[in-house]
Amino acid sequence: MTPDVPLDFGEDPFDRAFGQLRGPIHWPSLTDAEASDRMNELTEWVRDLVRRFAIEPRVVPPCWARHPALVEILSALRDHERADYADTASPTAAVDFIRALHDTQHFLAEHVAKTQCSVAGHRNDMIPPWATSEPTAAQTV
Repeated sequence: MTPDVPLDFGEDPFDRAFGQLRGPIHWPSLTDAEASDRMNELTEWVRDLVRRFAIEPRVVPPCWARHPALVEILSALRDHERADYADTASPTAAVDFIRALHDTQHFLAEHVAKTQCSVAGHRNDMIPPWATSEPTAAQTV
């Protein structure tokens, strides 16, 4: 009798396609070192995306990395692309990515319109004062 040995079917297709990426990145939860590593990866991907699809600066301005909302939107789009082009994805998943890109460009353009960032310069996000201050007793009720 042979001992119980788990069957080995080779490399897991999910691990091959995604490595350690098991879900979306929650940027607020990352340490500074983790965020720096992830930002380096995302920067390369965003540059490639802008070239591949000729995305205008009114959608992805040069200062996109200085806007947390743009970082999270672009990161989510990258995760979507990874899932859509995994070995296990449906043959129609590429169209899902194109739809996601289309929808995401609207979110990006809306945010950039608020800041009015352009190739000429960066403007900080306008954060309402109540969101950056400690809540008062009246605000917590």
